[in-house]
Amino acid sequence: MVQPQFKESTIVIIDTGRRTITAGRGLHELLPAPTVVLQARVGLRASDASRFRQGDGMAVDGQQPSSSTPPKGLRPSNYLVGQQLDEAIAAGEELEVWWPFEDGKIGDWVQAEALWKHVLFHRLHLRRTLNEFPVLLGLPKPLSIPSYELLAQLFFERFNVAAFSVNDRPVLQLFAANQISGIVVDIDDDYTDFSPVVEGELVREGFPSKSVSIGLQDCLRHLANVFSTNANIVNIISPSTNPLSQDALQATLLRLAEHIFNEGHVNPLAASAAPATAAVAAAEEDDASANLASILVAGKEKALIEASSKKKAAARGVAEREKEKERQALDLIDIEFEGVKLTLGKERHRMCEPLLDGEWVKMMIRQGLKDEMTTMVLPEAINLLLGSISDLRSRSAVCDAVQVTGKMSRVKTLATALVSQLTFFVPRDPIDLGNPTNPMAPEIRKAFTPAKVPEYFANYRDTGDGFAGFLGASIVAKLTFNDPTGRFLSKADYAAKGPSAISELM
Repeated sequence: MVQPQFKESTIVIIDTGRRTITAGRGLHELLPAPTVVLQARVGLRASDASRFRQGDGMAVDGQQPSSSTPPKGLRPSNYLVGQQLDEAIAAGEELEVWWPFEDGKIGDWVQAEALWKHVLFHRLHLRRTLNEFPVLLGLPKPLSIPSYELLAQLFFERFNVAAFSVNDRPVLQLFAANQISGIVVDIDDDYTDFSPVVEGELVREGFPSKSVSIGLQDCLRHLANVFSTNANIVNIISPSTNPLSQDALQATLLRLAEHIFNEGHVNPLAASAAPATAAVAAAEEDDASANLASILVAGKEKALIEASSKKKAAARGVAEREKEKERQALDLIDIEFEGVKLTLGKERHRMCEPLLDGEWVKMMIRQGLKDEMTTMVLPEAINLLLGSISDLRSRSAVCDAVQVTGKMSRVKTLATALVSQLTFFVPRDPIDLGNPTNPMAPEIRKAFTPAKVPEYFANYRDTGDGFAGFLGASIVAKLTFNDPTGRFLSKADYAAKGPSAISELM
């Protein structure tokens, strides 16, 4: 059946991550950035949760933790989402909060519906009755066929979409970087996901994806701890005349770490560079041997004063230039933070150590703060992932590119720092396997290449690869919904075949 075609102004993109949903409506020549950025969480007031649980006959022992099972019988409209939830949290209300996509799958279908409904009808202001908007949805991890069928049923029957396409988010992220094969390293608040992609498809054998329990929050806490060892920083933030409590000091240092991260002052490539030892040159003293008496007799005192002033000014200029060279060598920056001025050095670049430094991981495991089974540095996790791919050509293709996405992609040199540690883990090129005649041939080993969103996507220059999933989804949607043979399910096909029609596209 020939598929319908849609105006680009009606196409809706929903990129769903573990903790963030980005969305937008309408495509044009310069692909727009998302107009909706939403935390992928829902909330329920503790009083409402207790009432529902009592109706279910469930025991109520006070407020339930955020990881508790939600009450039965809830509808999407019972949940607080978006601004409503933000305001309730800011007001200090007793709430239960859930993140339905936190494990990369759909943990609760009612909560997922509440979030997507909020995006479509409250944030994008679409009208359910018109049935005019096709939706392309990106998801963090592959689902089972029954789950895809439930997804199709939800979007066609509850949201009344005109057409529906669902895609693997890592593939979309890689497309945004003009790559069809590589490893996508998606770093969120508490997790990092690794997804191998070959020719536009997730690798399904071995580990189709690998996750470790290290993320942005670990990096921020680590940087705060690094700052706590700097006496100058601590003395300025917590002066002896008005010292902060230990908890208040740690919270302030954590905010400082967030400020440094948000301002783009972190460069992991500079973290291991030894500081230079340039010294500030002292200004030369005036020549004490001048015969002041003879100068005064000759009436040249004015010329002497002018010459002395020029000499001192030149000396000051030399000293300032030397001082600036020293600052550059020491990589010093001056910042203003919460009303105080701070000078920071290379220690700020250590923020990424939890992702790259095996000693940090070992220390966390020894202290019982991390689980040995789920915690490892990024290079080790990638090595494990590559080893699980038995097909050598696929393994070689995966090594074409490494793309760092998610919140940590704001550190623009992180991908390069990661690639620099992957040289030991690159597999042999399958073309050269079994050919020992020239073991030094350059084809024997392939080099990883950092991949990122190109600069010519003007609307994404300031976001790093944080919105790569949305951009990739926009590119795919532009091709998919304008193609009569596009890979999407139309409303007519769904009406004729039912939810199982989606399985033909997966």
